[in-house]
Amino acid sequence: MAVENYFRDLSEYLTAAYITLQETDSGAITLNDGPEFADAVDCMVSYFYKAGYNASDYTTSESLLHAQIVTIADKYDCASLYKLARTSFAKTVNDVDSDEWVAIAALIYDYTITDLLAHLELRSLVVGAVADRPGILETIPHKESMTELLRSDADLATDLLLAGLRKPKAKDHLPEYIFMCDHCQYVHIGSRNCSNVVRSNDLRMICPYCGKEAGTTSKRYVHTVDLFKAFLCPSCDGRHTREPES
Repeated sequence: MAVENYFRDLSEYLTAAYITLQETDSGAITLNDGPEFADAVDCMVSYFYKAGYNASDYTTSESLLHAQIVTIADKYDCASLYKLARTSFAKTVNDVDSDEWVAIAALIYDYTITDLLAHLELRSLVVGAVADRPGILETIPHKESMTELLRSDADLATDLLLAGLRKPKAKDHLPEYIFMCDHCQYVHIGSRNCSNVVRSNDLRMICPYCGKEAGTTSKRYVHTVDLFKAFLCPSCDGRHTREPES
């Protein structure tokens, strides 16, 4: 079935391209999409030639790119590409930081409508990406870009409000991992996939702030016990000891 859908989409695309070529003298196919969709359109063309696309080949962040491809595939009625991009989007959107999430939310809520089930599912993925991450859910309203977005999109504001009211209690969000640097005393408590949990090419842990790597030391180890302030991590659902930049 997946192969049949692919060839059906390819056939429809080539038919539309042939009609477009007949209507123009330049021999070029013009897609009326903004420059911000350039990578997504390129992925769509790659899909028709290779039956797939590689998100890591582009400058657009991975989850945002998948979201753009979803909207492009929906616009041009490419069902198999839509399914592929939607699956990839669902796998990556839960790990985005707050800035990328705002960009994704703006895109999805601007394109989708409430009358289509598929569009509602996309919106649910977007809201769900922060509903279970209290750190991000609490920080995004303080971003200027998010404030403007909420004022202009009542649907998004309503969905986020409802998600906040339904979110589990804090005790259900016990952090799973503690990252600590003995050198600068930086501590992060939260997701192991957070961008503040850094690894080198050989998978050794690296402090994102002082740059020290995990390893042995020639000096005698001294345990330090102290109390540190904890702040919401803007990149995941946890806490860390880095004070927010003003």
